[in-house]
Amino acid sequence: MEQIWNKVKGSLKETLGPQNYAIWIRSIQFVSNTTDQISLQVPNRYYRDWVQSNYGDTLQNALRGELGFPVTIRFQIGNETVEATTESPASSADPQQKILIVPDTEELPVAREPVARGVSQDKIFSNFVVGTCNQFAHAASLAVAESPGDQQYNPLFIYGSTGLGKTHLLHAIGNHIKNVEPNSHILYVTAERFTNDLIDALRYRRMSEFRERYRKLPTVLLMDDVQFLTGKDRTQEELFHTFEWLKERGRQIVFTSDVLPREIKMFEPRLRTRCESGMLADTQPPDMETMLAILQQKAEGMEMELSSELAQYIASRVRGNIRELEGVLNRLKALCRLHKSQPTIDFARMYLGNVLADEPHLLSADEIIQTVANFFNIKVVDIKGKRRLKQYVRPRHVAMWIIRKHTDLSFPDIGRVFNDRDHATVQHGCKKIRDLLKNDADTQNTIRLLERNLGR
Repeated sequence: MEQIWNKVKGSLKETLGPQNYAIWIRSIQFVSNTTDQISLQVPNRYYRDWVQSNYGDTLQNALRGELGFPVTIRFQIGNETVEATTESPASSADPQQKILIVPDTEELPVAREPVARGVSQDKIFSNFVVGTCNQFAHAASLAVAESPGDQQYNPLFIYGSTGLGKTHLLHAIGNHIKNVEPNSHILYVTAERFTNDLIDALRYRRMSEFRERYRKLPTVLLMDDVQFLTGKDRTQEELFHTFEWLKERGRQIVFTSDVLPREIKMFEPRLRTRCESGMLADTQPPDMETMLAILQQKAEGMEMELSSELAQYIASRVRGNIRELEGVLNRLKALCRLHKSQPTIDFARMYLGNVLADEPHLLSADEIIQTVANFFNIKVVDIKGKRRLKQYVRPRHVAMWIIRKHTDLSFPDIGRVFNDRDHATVQHGCKKIRDLLKNDADTQNTIRLLERNLGR
């Protein structure tokens, strides 16, 4: 009979698909059988209830197809051997087919959880504004949502400064998978919540419940702000084992952080390497065009009409932080309602003066060069100089590229800043950085950190 059950499992893999099979069928073990009954072992009550409700008829039909006659399915929890007495309501229509449930005596009951725990329904891909600053992170997130568990994108690690849309992408992934794969169990959680849950589990001796929540139930784990785990050795150890459990079973993992895994201080090396083993995708501060698009979209969602002049005024002073932008819009709307006024640029200047800077800060070439020199721990004279040593050439090209992007200086103007270099030399240096930014993570991260230091 065990061979029959293995054949049934093989057919179910084709019928249900590899992901659902791996999650719900593969762990079911044959125990014993009689002439008209088969006993199967499942890990826990939640698992049993789900299989019974969603795949009960499928199991019955598959067994009948192999045997040529109906049998009663008897589920037992773990090693529990109490006789079954309860009949599944789902199977009562056919008196010859029964699914019997073995009562269990686990001390920690596991409640049936929603399909997508913690996922905000309003954060979806269709209302995420895509620009050059987040194009790759958006594409990687969409790839995960459309094919969760794909080895190339598992795990997906999204990094970037605060307020740039990382959390939005996490929720968008969860919502997309929930709609496409209704049998999936998606869990969104912050690293802080994971830590607090672990502390409670250790304190009240509920580790089995904790591991049920974070390992056995989720088909997709979405964890925000992993940098919060800095120095938390016990939490990192538990997350490592959780990571291994989920990854081995083909379940999707997505993390976000303010920085790259290797930049998280006191991050356990084996956990760091696991985070770097999949796909790294960064989010950068949006350029002005993307910022204006985000601003107008959020204003429309708040039923506010902003003139192009007012939108430009706000976007140029928020410094690329989307959360800050939302805060400014919320304040503006409340003030307009209070004063029974329309949102105009004069109104914004009058009432948002303590929130927005009077004028956007304009970067100078010398300020950029000094920041780059400090970052690479070299002297300004070496960046501007003629020496072509490797430790000077790359910082020099980086400084040229940032000056070109964030100032109005032309290539000849930049050449004059760098000790009267030819404009073609400046063009060449900028092109080198532009090409590296397409696929070199180190260069992408360097530029992102420098721009953050410069307030961009």
